[in-house]
Amino acid sequence: MRLTWLSVDSFKNLKQVSLRPDPSYNLILGENAQGKTNLLESIWALTGCRSFRGSHDRDYPAFDGGTLVVEARFQDSRREQSVRLCMTGGSAPEKKFWCNDVPQKGGTLFSVFHCVVFTPEDLALVSGGPERRRSFLDLCSSQLSPPFLAVVRRYQLALQQRNAVLKQNLPQKQAEAMLTVWDGQLARLGAEITVQRAAYVRRLSEACVPLYSEIARGREKISLHYHASIYGRDAQDQLPDKVRDHLILQYAEKMQQNHAADLFSGHTGMGVHRDDLMLCIDGRPAREFGSQGQKKSLALAMKLAQAQIYSKRRKESPIVLLDDVMGELDDARQAVVSTIVENMQVFVTTCHPESVLSPKNGRRFLLKEGCLRELEEGETIQ
Repeated sequence: MRLTWLSVDSFKNLKQVSLRPDPSYNLILGENAQGKTNLLESIWALTGCRSFRGSHDRDYPAFDGGTLVVEARFQDSRREQSVRLCMTGGSAPEKKFWCNDVPQKGGTLFSVFHCVVFTPEDLALVSGGPERRRSFLDLCSSQLSPPFLAVVRRYQLALQQRNAVLKQNLPQKQAEAMLTVWDGQLARLGAEITVQRAAYVRRLSEACVPLYSEIARGREKISLHYHASIYGRDAQDQLPDKVRDHLILQYAEKMQQNHAADLFSGHTGMGVHRDDLMLCIDGRPAREFGSQGQKKSLALAMKLAQAQIYSKRRKESPIVLLDDVMGELDDARQAVVSTIVENMQVFVTTCHPESVLSPKNGRRFLLKEGCLRELEEGETIQ
């Protein structure tokens, strides 16, 4: 997949930005707070997913109240397509999407326009809590199978309803009956989510382990372990590729056995919303024992593995967005990353061009005060 044209106006501080990117390498230069990350975020917004920075929709439109418009054309394995996002300012702005000039719901674009983004905040994949890693697995699984995203959303809604029952302080018999109804729904959805996550962890391990070895120059070895609260440790080694009836039954039974504890605590204590992906370096948890450099290398390897898995499964590469991360790697690690993404379209942002290894081919752009221009060959910035 290649982005062939991008137009952005009134997205945060970006003003009438028009970009015809290189099909391979694009370096976005500029000082801090000029809009480099905003440019990558505008590209990501066309996937229909929530911001990788945690921004709310109301944060997207510019302060001057103009209409936000992000438009792009991209070439996938079949044809050139177009996507568009429009928003108006206000206290409750509404996002409107089009694909090939046909109105769309945001969730449908996720199956059409694919990106992989890596930012310094992605260090939380290793050093943060389980929720970040669960979200990563769900997002990656949805890229391979878009209907999976709807399964996750239905589970979240059912979980909210079950937790609402637990907080009502109902008579025990009535509460047990209502919980059993929700147990059945959560068991079907939760078993599906667990199996899909476990399958992705198997793919992730196959891709990530050798990638990390390259980045770390073989100094240590990593391992990935999916811990499922219903099915136990290393679920990726135990679960099949598809849901089986006995897995749904096992899930429901565990939920039933936990009724007393759930009623006492007021929330659902078991299920896929409590699972975690354990990341280890030389057999020890990376979150507790990994150095900052090891954690950064592991998070980068996971993101690069995501791009590789997608490329292999979908027979085309995603668009890769690297936000202010290449300059933090030494030359050897940058060379490894460049080799891995050499057949993909990449957008790299940095404040320090001298610290980034740039390929001979590609385009360089300068972003200043929300305005973008392409740099001439040999032109330097002050």
